[in-house]
Amino acid sequence: MRFDILTLFPDLIHHYADDSILGRAQKNGVIQIKTHNFRDFSTNKHHTVDDKPFGGGPGMILQVEPIYRCLESFGLVKNGKRIKKSKTKIIIMDPDGKKFDQKMAKQFSQLDNLVLICGRYEGFDERIYKFVDEKISVGEYVLAGGELPALTITEATARLLSGVLGNEKSLEEETFAEGFIEYSQYTRPEDFMGLKVPKILLSGDHEKIKEWRRKNTKK
Repeated sequence: MRFDILTLFPDLIHHYADDSILGRAQKNGVIQIKTHNFRDFSTNKHHTVDDKPFGGGPGMILQVEPIYRCLESFGLVKNGKRIKKSKTKIIIMDPDGKKFDQKMAKQFSQLDNLVLICGRYEGFDERIYKFVDEKISVGEYVLAGGELPALTITEATARLLSGVLGNEKSLEEETFAEGFIEYSQYTRPEDFMGLKVPKILLSGDHEKIKEWRRKNTKK
């Protein structure tokens, strides 16, 4: 699966995505994570991508043209129209969007290509929404830009793909996999300052352990 991330700060993406799970998955050829600086698609001599809002107001607004031209380079828009491609989706990080969750990650993992557009400043020129498939939010709080949400969506989606996790069996009992948060877990030492591991987990009785975990799964 391929992830294309449109951002003014590609290094923010690479610093995270080139290590750990995502880094290994890229090295193994399971996924591709490509960044695209839409400043490179600006047509003015200063390569600016933002401007003051018409009608006045605080801050600067991201212009539609550089983002459009970047999407055009993928063959996803042409002559002012969105070009639909099978198993490809364009999403934009937006506080007004649908709340991202595990169910959505599962849907995205069925795609071949996910394009994520990261905002900055006071947001986007409204016309950019004509060329995207969906607006996505990761929560009701304010961030400097869309890079962290884009990475959140990328990792949550990628880890559902075969070959990304070292032990794919862990997906079966993973948090939110069936709408629940994982059960409480413990490791060595058995006694830490009087805080002891539940005896049932040390019993070796797998059926009783399974029942205990079922009862201790958080909703």
